[in-house]
Amino acid sequence: MRRKVLTVLRPLHGIPVENGSLPGTPDVNYVDGWIELKYLDRWPKVPPERPILLGHFTAQQRLFLIQRERAKGKSWLMLKVGRDEWFLFTGQVAAAHVGRCTRAELLIYAACYWPKGLNEMELIACLS
Repeated sequence: MRRKVLTVLRPLHGIPVENGSLPGTPDVNYVDGWIELKYLDRWPKVPPERPILLGHFTAQQRLFLIQRERAKGKSWLMLKVGRDEWFLFTGQVAAAHVGRCTRAELLIYAACYWPKGLNEMELIACLS
C-alpha cells in the first residue's frame, strides 16, 4: 500500500516517514500535508450495525491528525480494504469516526472512495 501511494504522490513530493521520537506521526508526508495509512486484509465478519474496528489506529495518531488540522495544515487517513477498495478521510473525520463506525458510515464519512482500485488522478485532486 505504501509503495503504491508513494508512487502516485511523486508529483507532490511524497516521502515515507518513520519517526520513533514522535509517536503518532503519519506514514507519508507530501508537499501539502500528512497521510496516515491503514489496511485491512478483508472486511471483518460483523453484523452491519457493528463498528469496523481498527485496533492499530492509535490515540497518538488520532491526536496528530486533529492537531495538524487545527493548525490549518492538511492531514488525511487512507484506508485500503482487501485488494481494491480505497477510502480517503480528512484527519478530523478520521480521528472522530474511523475505527468506531460501521461500514456504511465509512462510505458516508469518506472524502473520496474508490471501490475498484485507487484512481490516481482523483487522489492527487483530493489532496491538492
